[in-house]
Formats: sequence, structure tokens, C-alpha cells
Amino acid sequence: MIPESLKKVFEGHRRVAVALSGGVDSAVLLALAIRTLGRDSVLAITATGPIFPPEESELARRTAGHLGVEHYEVKFEPLSLPAFRENPPDRCYHCKKALFEKFYEVARAWGAEAVWDGTQLDDLFEDRPGLRALKELGVESPLLAGGLNKTEVRKLARKLGLPQAEKTSSPCLATRFPPGEPVTEEALKMVYEAERKLKDLLKVQPLRVRYLRGEARVEVPEGALERAFYNREIWVKSLKLLGFKKVSLDLEGYGRKS
Repeated sequence: MIPESLKKVFEGHRRVAVALSGGVDSAVLLALAIRTLGRDSVLAITATGPIFPPEESELARRTAGHLGVEHYEVKFEPLSLPAFRENPPDRCYHCKKALFEKFYEVARAWGAEAVWDGTQLDDLFEDRPGLRALKELGVESPLLAGGLNKTEVRKLARKLGLPQAEKTSSPCLATRFPPGEPVTEEALKMVYEAERKLKDLLKVQPLRVRYLRGEARVEVPEGALERAFYNREIWVKSLKLLGFKKVSLDLEGYGRKS
């Protein structure tokens, strides 16, 4: 079950804290850590706050409960950070560093010798300033060190019987704001509610609502563009009721680069 490359990474560790989101990468890492080190030697830590969709936090709770591991939740308020609110190009760096500093406080108090996160090989091919913060803080990424990519992680999730095996990625809500667009609590709530309504109305995932100066740009997979277009009167009205001044549909589709 545990790849040989990961066994070598796990060797020498006795007590670790795993940063657990609702995603597949951290869930697999947590499950494998428990199998290797034992439940009493692993602590799961999850962040809650305005940038994390509530259902992601709830999935993390259920995962920790299912695996029978001790679980600690950290209330994180990134809006207190000027470097987050102003949303510079390296916003993710400042946010991730502040978050994992809190994780380290909890981990050390519990007696963990290391903090692990679920970064895997495919993450290196994306623009992720937060990875620099993890490196500076000494956070370890066993999946990455073991050479596992997303496909391999999903295969492990299926073998482990984890509900995240087929789950689409769900990055924090701040990723819906282009650099330079101020991030506010009100705008975060609007984006979250808009995506929730669209998922219910269009029955499609993944999708994103991009926020810019009070306007919403909706992205859905290319195969769902026609359905979204012909049903636009319903969902455009719903999003405007949330406070968006203008609503548009990105005809390139979700995940397409111009």
C-alpha cells in the first residue's frame, strides 16, 4: 500500500503534524502517516476562516474522524494581514507563511518534530508562491519527496477508500481575485455564495467565479459552456442578487489560458 519511495521519506520520524485540508493530497498523506507511525504519533491540523469554503473544513473533520486521529482546528484571519488584503502578486507567500507559523505553534505544543503538507510533484508546474514560504519554514512535503504526482495520489486514495479520491481541487477563495484587486470579507462571501449557487443550478464542477471591481466572470468546463449559456437568465439573476454589478461567462472555459 505504501510506496517504497515514501517509506524511505517516513523513516526516522516519530511524531508529526499533518496540515489537513479537504483535498485528496493531504488526506492521503495523513492516512499513510497513520499507517506508518500509528494514530498516537500523528496530529492533523486544519485551518478555518473566511478564505476556506465551509464544506472543505467539514470534509477535513470527517476525514480525521474516519481515520481516528487527533484533530486540531486553527482559526485563521488572513484579512488582518495588509499583504493579504492588498493582494500583491506574492499574496499566497505571505498568507501561507502566516498560516504555517500558526501550525508550527500547535505542532510544537503537541510535541511534533515535523510539520508535513500535501504538496506533490504536479504542484511544481504551477505558479505557487506559497511553496517558498513552506521551504523557508522547514515544512516537509513527503509526497513531493517521494516523487508522487496527482494521478498516483488519486490511485492511493482509491485504495485507501478515501472520499476525496475523485474530488476536484478547491483552492482557497482568495485565488478568485487577480493581483491588485483588494480582497475583502464581503467579496469573499459573494464569491463563495455565487459558486455554491452555480454548482446547484448548473450541476457542473469544477467552476470558478472570478471577482474584479465588483463584477463576476464565470468559468465552467468547455463541455458545459452551452448549458451555461442557454440557462444564463436564471444564474445571472441569482448572482446579481448577491451584489455583483455585472456578470459574464468566460467563453474560453475553465482552465484555458489565453
